[in-house]
Amino acid sequence: MKQNNLTSKSKNLNRTSCNDQNNYNSIYIQDQQSNMDDAEYESLSGLLRSLNTIINKIINYFSHRLTKFINSIFQRFSKNSSSCQITHSHKIYNMIMEKKNIKEFHIYLDKRVKILWNIIHSNVLNDKLIDESRLKELVLQNRISEYIEELINKKKYFTAYKFMNAFQYETVSYQELVHEMSLNDMKLQTKIIKEQRLDIADNQKVVNHLNNESLRFFIFKAELPIEKVEELFLGDDSKLQFLVENYYETNKEMTIQIAKRHDIKVQNPLIQKEIDDCNCVSQNALLQNDAFLPSEIILQPKKIDQYVLLSDFKIYREDVVLIEDEEALQDEIIDQILKASQTGIDTESFQDIPQNTFSAKNQVCLFQIALPNKIYLLNTTSLTNSIKYQQFLVQYASSDSLKIGQNIKMDFLSLLVQIGKQDVELRNFIELSQLFRQKYPVEKKTNLSFQCQRLLGKELDKVEQISHWQKRPLRSAQIHYAALDAIICLHLYNHYLQ
Repeated sequence: MKQNNLTSKSKNLNRTSCNDQNNYNSIYIQDQQSNMDDAEYESLSGLLRSLNTIINKIINYFSHRLTKFINSIFQRFSKNSSSCQITHSHKIYNMIMEKKNIKEFHIYLDKRVKILWNIIHSNVLNDKLIDESRLKELVLQNRISEYIEELINKKKYFTAYKFMNAFQYETVSYQELVHEMSLNDMKLQTKIIKEQRLDIADNQKVVNHLNNESLRFFIFKAELPIEKVEELFLGDDSKLQFLVENYYETNKEMTIQIAKRHDIKVQNPLIQKEIDDCNCVSQNALLQNDAFLPSEIILQPKKIDQYVLLSDFKIYREDVVLIEDEEALQDEIIDQILKASQTGIDTESFQDIPQNTFSAKNQVCLFQIALPNKIYLLNTTSLTNSIKYQQFLVQYASSDSLKIGQNIKMDFLSLLVQIGKQDVELRNFIELSQLFRQKYPVEKKTNLSFQCQRLLGKELDKVEQISHWQKRPLRSAQIHYAALDAIICLHLYNHYLQ
């Protein structure tokens, strides 16, 4: 309302000025009319009309600027100064986090406050500068702890964490800051725990939350068959219980069967009653019907010709050799691999489930080497400390044999790191994804399964990609999967050559 009144007054002022000017012109003309002829009178009248137009334009211009300035003032006044937000400019954050000189920080704040004070002569500042001027005052008085505690009380945890780092604040520890937060701040809690290297044992709430999110991912988003998820959780009743409780709404029948197979009890009495009332128990098809085939064929009634099989390349179970220890790594096998003109290679790693930010890194458990008519699967977990295996791996890395694979150098470097030999020269390594891009530059996907679909017109089953590769014995479907991933590299490479 005040703003409208001020605007109206500005317009009235403009009209009054124009009227006064017209009256003055009229009186002046009447006084001079008797002393001049008609020509002089017309000339003077035209000049005065032009001058009057110019004066009106100037008045209108300044009136518009004045109205605009008044509006901007009231926009600032319209803010509720009692609800100050703890916000700061990017420059202030950058200065603090880069740990610049505090004197420079004070000078910058002084300028910001002074500029605003010169524009608006009022004790009502905008929220951002209220906080920045207050921060400057507390810094100068060495009372920054009050400011940080105020941030924490207002649940501005991210800003509080930044200032705690910048000013080496220790009144509230980082661990106490994490405990103050709710599950809604899980991302920030995780960041603080990692950056400040806090003890995981003191942050079980965060770890449990991350574990649950990871488990839900495997159940619903990883596109794994529920039979595969059940196998991954074998031996851990808490994970199986989580599976039953979270999967019940999606597939009631399968959930009840999983609970019956493992004698799982759940907290929901209605679900538990359904489990207790069930008398018919079936077995997990993936574990019961294990065969030397892709797992997708075992689990679902899909046509066998939809998938790439080892038998397509005249490779059968007896052509796949498991090397579980140093004794099985015979000199004849090593010579055969080193002398081969082409070898396809791949690795399989153990993935901790659930996997989160604090989980251990994946460990390479299986190293597959494919020759045209033979495939060797090396148990790297048991071979890591073998001198014979280490010497073979180093020799193989720089051998004349073409080594072909997907993400091949990364896989091989993981093997070398595992035996503590990072400074080995890698020679004659062929990356399939690069060959695929050369042949199909428009395609965005380059993974092995997509390459098979594009070149062979068949799918590469990936159900067994996430497996407990440390466990023995391996199932037939796991052996088929691991061997196929290695030999398919040879055949894709020859397709690119053609």
